[in-house]
Amino acid sequence: MWDAIIAGAGPAGAVAAFVLARNGHRVLLADDVSSSAGKIGETLPGAAVHLLRALDLPVPEAGGPHYPIGGNLSSWSSDILIATDSLSDPAGPGWRLDRPRFDADLRSAALKAGATRRSARVCDLQRQSLSWTVRFDDGSVEPARWIVDASGRRSALTRRLGIRRLKDLRVVALYAIGRIDCRLQLNRTIVEAVANGWWYAARLPSGEPIAGLHTCRKEAGRLAGNLQAWQQAFQSTRHMADLLPHADFDHDIQAMDACSARLAQFSGEQWIACGDAAMSFDPISGQGIFFALHSGKEAGLTLAAALKRRDAGLGSYADRMEDAWQTYCARRARVYRMERRWATEPFWSMVREGAA
Repeated sequence: MWDAIIAGAGPAGAVAAFVLARNGHRVLLADDVSSSAGKIGETLPGAAVHLLRALDLPVPEAGGPHYPIGGNLSSWSSDILIATDSLSDPAGPGWRLDRPRFDADLRSAALKAGATRRSARVCDLQRQSLSWTVRFDDGSVEPARWIVDASGRRSALTRRLGIRRLKDLRVVALYAIGRIDCRLQLNRTIVEAVANGWWYAARLPSGEPIAGLHTCRKEAGRLAGNLQAWQQAFQSTRHMADLLPHADFDHDIQAMDACSARLAQFSGEQWIACGDAAMSFDPISGQGIFFALHSGKEAGLTLAAALKRRDAGLGSYADRMEDAWQTYCARRARVYRMERRWATEPFWSMVREGAA
């Protein structure tokens, strides 16, 4: 019998598996993720590097597949483009990640610590008296004492348990990746607020430019699937189009759910959730990967303690997750209230009222 089956092999699930395996527990890390699959979300804040180092997990290094971010260029609450330097951040520079490589390195660390991986998704689970029976989409069945939902925004396991996922601020992100351009040497993150939302852009470690508009559902419905309209919106920005003059966005648009969401409860009898499965953040926070790593660590430590004694400490874990949610909501509200130029436009009206 497995001590824990973890559904989801992204950063949260991999870190939880690493912590549990390092503490001597039998862990099955399950997901059908492809090692070559691309992912939107490639910014690692400096604080996350300290967390990885403290856990003895792989950290980004100069000359590797990732590169340090020099700082930000932002037009927010002002028409002026303002630069901030990473040297002013006490946590140190953030990193632009090669996400497939970063995620694969975390999974490798978990396997080296003793975890087992299965390339399959959990499709059903049933509670027995003191354990779970978990069924996978490859037809296999495994027993486990605990289950961990690290399945991302799907919250696949906890939804099967009937746990509600609560959403607010229905933000949608429309991303496109351009062609590799050797002339593009930008090592900063660009953020620009516009009337119908806000733009993000950067250069990926591959050399490809990436840009995304974060907007309301109605505007996303107008632009999704219409690359020409999306490109026109990008070209109409005050600063971003000038900063990426050679960006050739000719790929399909990726529409993704970028709203804030959380579970009604973060843990229960012999189950626990972490990462986006527990709560997901608006990308304006820039904390998605950090929270995935942090909550994966916390979930792993909580389960490691629970497997050694009957007192699971789930209440303490839930309290820490609740504090993280409240802190995030307060910070998000402050950021969105700063932008007042388009207060009556649908997107800004939504985020200002919803973040109140």
